[in-house]
Amino acid sequence: MRRIIAAVVFTGFLMLGVGATHADACDTCVAQRKAQQQASEGRMRHVGGSMGTGRYEGVGFSTVSADHAIAQCCYWGQRTPVGIGVARGVSGWYATVLYR
Repeated sequence: MRRIIAAVVFTGFLMLGVGATHADACDTCVAQRKAQQQASEGRMRHVGGSMGTGRYEGVGFSTVSADHAIAQCCYWGQRTPVGIGVARGVSGWYATVLYR
């Protein structure tokens, strides 16, 4: 849980703060699990499976920073995020963003 909060606060989003619903927390958990799986495999890809309450999914990778990995995700800046997950792998940061 600590890693999820760090990723969300680091990117300036308050998904688990006051007023967050259980669905918000679940969406962030789903996105985080997907990012962690990508990092453990060392490969950026759509993991598949549940998307929580999201309808769209974007994945990204960066050797620069977690924020840069998020910014590389499909639909970033075009759709409303409902869950964001970032994990550090051997070669860089892997991100998954779930969108409304």
